[in-house]
Amino acid sequence: MKPSYGWVLAREYFGQRIMGTVFGAATMVSSLGMAFGPLAGGWVFDTFDAYSWLYIGSMSVALGAVAVALAFPPLPLRARDALQTA
Repeated sequence: MKPSYGWVLAREYFGQRIMGTVFGAATMVSSLGMAFGPLAGGWVFDTFDAYSWLYIGSMSVALGAVAVALAFPPLPLRARDALQTA
C-alpha cells in the first residue's frame, strides 16, 4: 500500500486514532515480503526447476489481495455539507 491513495483509504476505513498502527502493520508486511520473497522464490525455482510455480504463487497472492479488498464494506456517503469547506 505504498501509493498515497492507499493511505487515504486506510484513514477512511480505520480512522485517525490508529493510523500509526495501520502504517506500521502495512510497512512490516511489505518489508517482510520484500525480504523473504526472493528467498522463497529461489527455493521454489531450485526445488521445481521451473518458474511456473512462481507464477501460480504470484497469481494466488494477487487473488487473495483482491478478496481482501472486496471484503471491506463500502464507505458510507458523507453529507454534501460536510464536504464543502468554504
